[in-house]
Amino acid sequence: MIIRFLIIAFALLFNSSASYSQLISDSFTFDGLNRTYAVYLPASYQQNEPSPLLLALHGYTQNGQSMMTFSDFNTIADTAGFVVVYPDGISNSWNVGFSGGSTADDVGFLLALVDTLHSRYNIDYERVYSTGFSNGGFMSYRLACEATDRIAAIAPVAGTMTSASLGFCQPSEKIPVLHIHGTSDFVVSYNGGFGNVSVDQVLELWNDFNNCPSTAVIEDLPDLVADGSTVQRFTWSPCDDGSEVMLLKILNGGHTWPGSTGVTGIGITNRDIVASSEIWNFVKQFSRPGTGVGTTEISQSDFKVFPNPLIDGKLHITLPESVRSGIINISDLSGRLVYSEQITKADKNLTLNMSQLKPGYYLIIVAGNSFSYKHKLVVH
Repeated sequence: MIIRFLIIAFALLFNSSASYSQLISDSFTFDGLNRTYAVYLPASYQQNEPSPLLLALHGYTQNGQSMMTFSDFNTIADTAGFVVVYPDGISNSWNVGFSGGSTADDVGFLLALVDTLHSRYNIDYERVYSTGFSNGGFMSYRLACEATDRIAAIAPVAGTMTSASLGFCQPSEKIPVLHIHGTSDFVVSYNGGFGNVSVDQVLELWNDFNNCPSTAVIEDLPDLVADGSTVQRFTWSPCDDGSEVMLLKILNGGHTWPGSTGVTGIGITNRDIVASSEIWNFVKQFSRPGTGVGTTEISQSDFKVFPNPLIDGKLHITLPESVRSGIINISDLSGRLVYSEQITKADKNLTLNMSQLKPGYYLIIVAGNSFSYKHKLVVH
């Protein structure tokens, strides 16, 4: 009887500590637009341990769901233990400078998304990566140009840069780049045209910026599947600050995601490699140490919350001038989120309607680029 009891007790203990993967669809308002996304938490996810984050950006006319389906990053996340998020662009596109494309502030949205996920799922700010297909690849390059201090590495697939973005790109840090592209891509041409510069021009930019060797190490990968295409790996390394540039050149490959599940685009899909695995194996080597993002506590003299205790439901928050983006979360003492709002660089004096809060004690947490702030709120 005792042995049976112990077996049942151990079984209950094992089940109570087991982890389960979760796919969570969510949204928030940014710059007046409702922005939607799906975040995948792997089976190994633990709230008390910081997790790497991979931004997986869909192509033009696609959405986060389609990106999730053909990339199958969720399976890799379960094994490798990272969080992956699939955001949706406005009108199924990202703002990368193409005429007729999105005009939304997608750099601001994606940084706000990182802040949101950091506050809710303990994302490690030092290990945030971006990949994307086609239009999403262009967007990854834009993040590398404009938010280098927030992204540890990028891995675009079948997407390069526009002439304007190439000319205006001014990264603030060295950044590792993995580029995957088919030579028979007739949508985003390998040799440039139709609004995009060539793969060689893009890699020249990042090799120069990262101060990489002038000559790549070239490797012919095994032709494992007779699909009409083969793969060459070009590696420029070592580069400054531990960065690296790599190209997986798909000879005769089309506008597709190599190793994908289902149909992703037009032309031959190479099956000798699995792009998603190659991407994770590349980016996981890198981190963005020393940024201090989300770690600097701001003093109460720089950050004002009043009145406190709250009586009439109108809560006023004054932010320091240094704040450019972030998120405000208010939770009750049980940890239940009762209010959440994004911060933009224009938000310095906020008035929040908190009339829905019941009398009691609450915790205000404000986090974002280079700062965090916590304050107890009393509601009468």
